[in-house]
Amino acid sequence: MRDRSVMKTFKDILRAAVGCLLIPVFHLPRLFFLLLLVLYAYVFNRHDTLTADPKEHLKRAKKLLRRQPADMLYAALEVRFALERIAQRELIFAEKASARSLDEYDPVKKVKALRRVDPQTAHPHRVFFVDKALGIRLDWGQYKPLDQQKAAYYKGRLGDLLHPKDGLRLGLWDDPWYRDTKVFLSEAIDYLSGLAQDNTPFFALQDLDNFEVVRSDDDFDAA
Repeated sequence: MRDRSVMKTFKDILRAAVGCLLIPVFHLPRLFFLLLLVLYAYVFNRHDTLTADPKEHLKRAKKLLRRQPADMLYAALEVRFALERIAQRELIFAEKASARSLDEYDPVKKVKALRRVDPQTAHPHRVFFVDKALGIRLDWGQYKPLDQQKAAYYKGRLGDLLHPKDGLRLGLWDDPWYRDTKVFLSEAIDYLSGLAQDNTPFFALQDLDNFEVVRSDDDFDAA
Protein backbone atom coordinates (compact mmCIF):
# COMPACT_ATOMS: atom_id res chain seq x y z
CA MET A 1 0.00 0.00 0.00
CA ARG A 2 2.81 2.32 0.92
CA ASP A 3 4.62 1.48 -2.33
CA ARG A 4 1.55 2.51 -4.31
CA SER A 5 1.37 5.80 -2.47
CA VAL A 6 5.03 6.46 -3.09
CA MET A 7 4.60 5.55 -6.76
CA LYS A 8 1.59 7.84 -7.10
CA THR A 9 3.50 10.70 -5.50
CA PHE A 10 6.44 10.08 -7.81
CA LYS A 11 4.14 10.13 -10.86
CA ASP A 12 2.56 13.40 -9.70
CA ILE A 13 5.99 14.96 -9.25
CA LEU A 14 7.02 13.70 -12.68
CA ARG A 15 3.90 15.15 -14.30
CA ALA A 16 4.49 18.47 -12.56
CA ALA A 17 8.10 18.56 -13.74
CA VAL A 18 7.09 17.76 -17.32
CA GLY A 19 4.41 20.44 -17.13
CA CYS A 20 6.93 23.03 -15.95
CA LEU A 21 9.20 22.12 -18.84
CA LEU A 22 6.35 22.43 -21.35
CA ILE A 23 5.17 25.84 -20.13
CA PRO A 24 7.97 27.85 -21.84
CA VAL A 25 7.72 25.64 -24.93
CA PHE A 26 3.96 26.23 -25.16
CA HIS A 27 4.23 29.99 -24.63
CA LEU A 28 7.43 30.54 -26.61
CA PRO A 29 5.68 31.40 -29.92
CA ARG A 30 3.44 33.87 -28.10
CA LEU A 31 6.38 35.46 -26.33
CA PHE A 32 8.24 35.68 -29.61
CA PHE A 33 5.25 37.37 -31.23
CA LEU A 34 4.98 39.89 -28.39
CA LEU A 35 8.68 40.61 -28.70
CA LEU A 36 8.22 41.36 -32.40
CA LEU A 37 5.39 43.77 -31.57
CA VAL A 38 7.57 45.56 -29.04
CA LEU A 39 10.44 45.84 -31.52
CA TYR A 40 8.08 47.09 -34.24
CA ALA A 41 6.68 49.75 -31.91
CA TYR A 42 10.19 50.81 -30.90
CA VAL A 43 11.34 51.20 -34.49
CA PHE A 44 8.26 52.71 -36.18
CA ASN A 45 6.56 54.68 -33.41
CA ARG A 46 9.56 56.76 -32.42
CA HIS A 47 9.27 60.52 -32.82
CA ASP A 48 12.37 60.73 -34.99
CA THR A 49 11.18 58.15 -37.52
CA LEU A 50 10.07 59.55 -40.87
CA THR A 51 6.91 58.15 -42.41
CA ALA A 52 4.77 58.57 -45.50
CA ASP A 53 1.56 58.40 -43.45
CA PRO A 54 -0.06 61.86 -43.17
CA LYS A 55 -1.73 60.85 -39.89
CA GLU A 56 1.71 60.44 -38.29
CA HIS A 57 2.80 63.88 -39.50
CA LEU A 58 -0.34 65.42 -38.03
CA LYS A 59 0.07 63.54 -34.76
CA ARG A 60 3.58 64.96 -34.38
CA ALA A 61 2.32 68.42 -35.32
CA LYS A 62 -0.22 68.31 -32.48
CA LYS A 63 2.47 67.39 -29.97
CA LEU A 64 4.78 70.13 -31.23
CA LEU A 65 2.06 72.75 -30.79
CA ARG A 66 1.94 71.93 -27.09
CA ARG A 67 5.65 72.66 -26.65
CA GLN A 68 7.69 75.86 -26.75
CA PRO A 69 6.86 78.66 -29.24
CA ALA A 70 9.99 77.83 -31.26
CA ASP A 71 8.54 74.36 -31.98
CA MET A 72 5.67 75.95 -33.88
CA LEU A 73 7.77 76.15 -37.02
CA TYR A 74 8.45 72.41 -36.85
CA ALA A 75 4.72 71.82 -36.39
CA ALA A 76 4.12 73.85 -39.55
CA LEU A 77 6.63 71.70 -41.42
CA GLU A 78 4.81 68.53 -40.33
CA VAL A 79 1.50 70.01 -41.50
CA ARG A 80 3.09 70.86 -44.86
CA PHE A 81 4.30 67.27 -45.20
CA ALA A 82 0.81 65.96 -44.40
CA LEU A 83 -0.79 68.26 -46.98
CA GLU A 84 1.51 67.01 -49.69
CA ARG A 85 1.13 63.37 -48.65
CA ILE A 86 -2.67 63.57 -48.80
CA ALA A 87 -2.61 65.08 -52.30
CA GLN A 88 -0.03 62.53 -53.46
CA ARG A 89 -2.02 59.60 -52.05
CA GLU A 90 -4.98 60.51 -54.24
CA LEU A 91 -2.87 61.04 -57.33
CA ILE A 92 -0.93 57.76 -57.24
CA PHE A 93 -4.16 55.77 -57.77
CA ALA A 94 -4.98 57.69 -60.96
CA GLU A 95 -3.59 55.72 -63.91
CA LYS A 96 -3.87 58.76 -66.19
CA ALA A 97 -1.83 60.97 -63.90
CA SER A 98 1.41 62.09 -65.51
CA ALA A 99 4.82 61.27 -64.09
CA ARG A 100 5.48 65.00 -63.88
CA SER A 101 2.46 65.57 -61.62
CA LEU A 102 3.50 62.66 -59.41
CA ASP A 103 7.00 64.12 -59.03
CA GLU A 104 5.62 67.58 -58.28
CA TYR A 105 6.07 68.86 -54.71
CA ASP A 106 3.38 71.54 -54.86
CA PRO A 107 0.16 70.12 -53.31
CA VAL A 108 -2.01 72.64 -55.18
CA LYS A 109 -0.59 71.51 -58.52
CA LYS A 110 -1.24 67.91 -57.47
CA VAL A 111 -4.88 68.72 -56.73
CA LYS A 112 -5.22 70.49 -60.09
CA ALA A 113 -3.72 67.44 -61.84
CA LEU A 114 -6.24 65.22 -60.05
CA ARG A 115 -9.12 67.44 -61.21
CA ARG A 116 -7.85 67.26 -64.80
CA VAL A 117 -7.93 63.47 -64.67
CA ASP A 118 -11.53 63.52 -63.40
CA PRO A 119 -13.46 66.64 -62.32
CA GLN A 120 -15.63 64.43 -60.09
CA THR A 121 -12.71 64.20 -57.65
CA ALA A 122 -13.78 67.65 -56.42
CA HIS A 123 -16.93 66.19 -54.85
CA PRO A 124 -17.57 63.80 -51.94
CA HIS A 125 -18.55 60.24 -52.88
CA ARG A 126 -19.86 57.16 -51.14
CA VAL A 127 -18.30 53.77 -51.86
CA PHE A 128 -20.51 50.66 -51.92
CA PHE A 129 -19.71 46.96 -52.10
CA VAL A 130 -22.14 45.30 -54.51
CA ASP A 131 -22.96 41.66 -55.21
CA LYS A 132 -25.77 41.56 -57.78
CA ALA A 133 -26.13 37.79 -57.62
CA LEU A 134 -26.91 37.92 -53.91
CA GLY A 135 -28.67 41.28 -54.04
CA ILE A 136 -26.16 42.88 -51.64
CA ARG A 137 -25.24 46.57 -51.55
CA LEU A 138 -23.19 47.52 -48.51
CA ASP A 139 -21.85 50.92 -47.49
CA TRP A 140 -18.07 50.39 -47.75
CA GLY A 141 -16.70 53.86 -47.08
CA GLN A 142 -16.38 57.38 -48.41
CA TYR A 143 -14.16 59.54 -50.56
CA LYS A 144 -13.40 62.97 -49.08
CA PRO A 145 -11.78 65.44 -51.53
CA LEU A 146 -9.01 67.82 -50.63
CA ASP A 147 -10.51 71.25 -51.31
CA GLN A 148 -8.34 73.12 -53.81
CA GLN A 149 -8.92 76.55 -52.25
CA LYS A 150 -8.05 75.29 -48.78
CA ALA A 151 -4.96 73.57 -50.15
CA ALA A 152 -3.85 76.87 -51.71
CA TYR A 153 -4.57 78.80 -48.51
CA TYR A 154 -2.72 76.30 -46.31
CA LYS A 155 0.21 76.17 -48.69
CA GLY A 156 0.51 79.98 -48.68
CA ARG A 157 0.28 80.37 -44.90
CA LEU A 158 2.65 77.47 -44.22
CA GLY A 159 5.19 78.86 -46.67
CA ASP A 160 4.97 82.28 -45.08
CA LEU A 161 5.79 80.79 -41.65
CA LEU A 162 9.26 79.85 -42.86
CA HIS A 163 10.24 83.47 -43.53
CA PRO A 164 11.67 85.73 -40.78
CA LYS A 165 9.25 88.22 -39.25
CA ASP A 166 10.33 91.78 -38.37
CA GLY A 167 9.20 93.02 -34.98
CA LEU A 168 8.15 89.61 -33.69
CA ARG A 169 8.75 89.07 -29.99
CA LEU A 170 10.49 85.73 -30.29
CA GLY A 171 9.41 82.98 -27.94
CA LEU A 172 6.52 84.84 -26.29
CA TRP A 173 3.16 83.07 -26.49
CA ASP A 174 1.19 86.26 -25.81
CA ASP A 175 2.41 87.86 -29.04
CA PRO A 176 -0.55 88.13 -31.50
CA TRP A 177 1.45 86.42 -34.24
CA TYR A 178 1.95 83.30 -32.14
CA ARG A 179 -1.70 83.21 -31.08
CA ASP A 180 -3.01 83.61 -34.63
CA THR A 181 -0.54 81.12 -36.03
CA LYS A 182 -1.41 78.52 -33.41
CA VAL A 183 -5.11 78.89 -34.22
CA PHE A 184 -4.36 78.52 -37.94
CA LEU A 185 -2.22 75.41 -37.42
CA SER A 186 -4.82 73.83 -35.13
CA GLU A 187 -7.55 74.39 -37.73
CA ALA A 188 -5.35 73.00 -40.51
CA ILE A 189 -4.50 69.93 -38.42
CA ASP A 190 -8.18 69.29 -37.68
CA TYR A 191 -9.18 69.60 -41.34
CA LEU A 192 -6.37 67.43 -42.68
CA SER A 193 -6.89 64.84 -39.93
CA GLY A 194 -10.49 64.49 -41.09
CA LEU A 195 -9.26 63.89 -44.63
CA ALA A 196 -6.61 61.40 -43.60
CA GLN A 197 -9.00 59.33 -41.48
CA ASP A 198 -11.17 56.65 -43.17
CA ASN A 199 -10.83 58.18 -46.63
CA THR A 200 -10.99 55.85 -49.63
CA PRO A 201 -8.95 57.20 -52.58
CA PHE A 202 -11.25 58.10 -55.47
CA PHE A 203 -9.55 55.84 -58.04
CA ALA A 204 -8.63 52.97 -55.71
CA LEU A 205 -11.79 50.87 -56.26
CA GLN A 206 -13.33 52.55 -59.28
CA ASP A 207 -12.51 49.83 -61.85
CA LEU A 208 -13.47 46.86 -59.66
CA ASP A 209 -16.73 45.10 -60.59
CA ASN A 210 -17.95 44.71 -57.01
CA PHE A 211 -17.61 48.36 -56.03
CA GLU A 212 -19.64 51.46 -56.86
CA VAL A 213 -18.42 55.01 -56.32
CA VAL A 214 -21.43 57.31 -56.13
CA ARG A 215 -21.39 61.08 -55.78
CA SER A 216 -22.82 62.38 -52.52
CA ASP A 217 -23.79 65.97 -51.82
CA ASP A 218 -23.70 65.41 -48.08
CA ASP A 219 -20.96 67.14 -46.07
CA PHE A 220 -18.15 64.80 -45.16
CA ASP A 221 -16.47 64.49 -41.80
CA ALA A 222 -13.57 66.84 -42.54
CA ALA A 223 -15.73 69.74 -43.68
